[in-house]
Amino acid sequence: MEKEIDIQGDMDNTVVEEIALPYEKALKDDASSLKNFYEYKPDDALFNPITACKDTVFHIAAYRGSEEMLRDLLEMVPPSRKRDVLNVKNIHGNTILHEVAASRNVKAADFLVRTLLLPDGSSKDIRERKNILADQNNLGETPLYRAAAFGTTKMVMYFAKEIEEVGTLHHHFKRNDGISILHIAVIFQNFETAIWLLNKDPNLATYKLDKDGKTCLHLLASMPTTFRSTTRMSVWKEFIYFCLPNNLDDDDEFDQMISSIQSKDLERGQPSKSLDESKFSAGFTMRMYRRFWRCLAKGYWKTIHKIWVTKKLNTSAVKLMEMLVRRDVSWLVPHEADHNNLICLEREEEEMEAEATSAKRRSGLPDTPLLIAARTGILEIVEEILKVNPQAVENINQNGQNILHVAIMHRHSEIFKFVTEKACDRLVLGIDNDGCTILHYTAEMKYYSGGTSTTVALKLQEELKWFKDVQHRLPPYFTIHRNKKNLTAKQLFNKEHKEQHQAAQEWVKNTSQSCSTVAILVATVVFAAAYTAPGGYLANGKPLLLKRPLYSFFTVMDVAGLASSLTSVVIFLSVLTSSLEIDDFLRTLPRKLSLGFIFLFFSVTTTMLTFTATILLLIHLEKKWTASLTYAAAFLPICVFALFQFPLYYEYTAAAIKSVFDFTKTILPGNWDLDRFKLKNID
Repeated sequence: MEKEIDIQGDMDNTVVEEIALPYEKALKDDASSLKNFYEYKPDDALFNPITACKDTVFHIAAYRGSEEMLRDLLEMVPPSRKRDVLNVKNIHGNTILHEVAASRNVKAADFLVRTLLLPDGSSKDIRERKNILADQNNLGETPLYRAAAFGTTKMVMYFAKEIEEVGTLHHHFKRNDGISILHIAVIFQNFETAIWLLNKDPNLATYKLDKDGKTCLHLLASMPTTFRSTTRMSVWKEFIYFCLPNNLDDDDEFDQMISSIQSKDLERGQPSKSLDESKFSAGFTMRMYRRFWRCLAKGYWKTIHKIWVTKKLNTSAVKLMEMLVRRDVSWLVPHEADHNNLICLEREEEEMEAEATSAKRRSGLPDTPLLIAARTGILEIVEEILKVNPQAVENINQNGQNILHVAIMHRHSEIFKFVTEKACDRLVLGIDNDGCTILHYTAEMKYYSGGTSTTVALKLQEELKWFKDVQHRLPPYFTIHRNKKNLTAKQLFNKEHKEQHQAAQEWVKNTSQSCSTVAILVATVVFAAAYTAPGGYLANGKPLLLKRPLYSFFTVMDVAGLASSLTSVVIFLSVLTSSLEIDDFLRTLPRKLSLGFIFLFFSVTTTMLTFTATILLLIHLEKKWTASLTYAAAFLPICVFALFQFPLYYEYTAAAIKSVFDFTKTILPGNWDLDRFKLKNID
């Protein structure tokens, strides 16, 4: 028995060694070692699986896209069995054409087709060639379908050309679960491939998924990271993004322009006069500009390469979106509202219980791409849809929410402003199936992502400003409307923001206490310095260095430091003794905190200046480098303090100034909306 186990163990080790070596060499693209390994093996050894997924060495070589490895392997296959190479499948049902379609090497795919399907350079068996190109894996994917999902646009174009020589492409457009080839290209964000497929057959834009009825535009509207409006960048990266050309890979664009102009002139029988010096100079300059950025992007500057990939993705996504919008008809099937848009001042308990038991969603249809884009914050799709189909703005989703409800719920202020400027005014009066107005959804925290501010107090201020901005768009009587839970918008806001309000209160109290402590310490230091004159006093009680100019500077800075520190203490004490109600975080508290921070920063600065003046009065530094080091040491605490605290001070000061400006706009006559004068960034 033990002997049998030993024999079985030896056999297992032999099998492992037989599949481990070719697998390792295939992954390293080591064609010569593979050739040496299989040279003295039986012919069937090449068809043996070498992975747990039943992949042969041909599958690995095809997936790697190694033309050299495929050539060496096929040379060892007997001529009578070369067609069998195309019929071998792994556990997923993929042939080597499926695998090579997922690679980026079109030459490897062309080598397989020319060698195995057209050995003589002519189509002897069109039917067999058609069947092999249309062979499906377990999911119902053909090589063309796999190329659209995992390969490149050139690979898709190649397989499409080969298929069209023996048949049509329509049998390759869907797999078993109903996902079309255009859907799969959009899902894997191969937008250039999707654009080519859409140009090949525009009807692909109308294909819908079997399970939820979504078109490709629905899928694209669910991908916020592929559009510029939803991509966050720093100022430096935005500058590089703006400078990059739209297409760094278009090497031959200038040559194509020249050849097209010259060919047109030759067709007319005229010399090439159209290509004047201005066109040549502009084209040459653009070509050099593109080459400059391509060298940076594809070189060692990884940041530029990432930004280039992002811009390339954004550009192709916008182009595909524009094509899909022009063929979109999903907005023609609207959802019906379950509310009569009447204002409700009070709801009975029986009515609330009956409405709570009613079903919310009454349809299995998906939301329109416009509403999905409003939810994900993709401004480009919203603008294009309303440009092509402006009446689509009237659509509502299955909960009776229009585009303003959705945009406000997800805090997309740019979409809200754009729609309110372009669409009719009645959208702001919409009431959904839950009886909520757009003002109610400013209070919803379900989709709140934290805002753009750094501190919890400023986050709460952002929410309050968002509530006020939306409230100004509504008639006054809408503020007293109650939803089906018998809550007004203000009541719902206070309820949903209760935890945020408590956190903001704690932050303001802790910050005020800490800043008050620092301000008191500064006041103690400068007060003591006022009665300790540098250099001592004369017999008559006057300071010894009174007549020196720096002494006056010392006195002024000391008095300014004492006054500013005590002022900041008073301000922070007023903050600590205030009620800290939720409405105070809109204007009152940011103003007080910004003033307190300003006076505290000024007091620390004047204290260090006082210290510097004292050093210069007592120590006479003759060497310049010694004096420079002394100045640097004196100002180091100020620089460190400014480095860590200035962003916070700036944020609160900017918020305070903006709140004062907003309040001034409300009491002054005329239209003071400065957003009209902002220039849009045009790529």
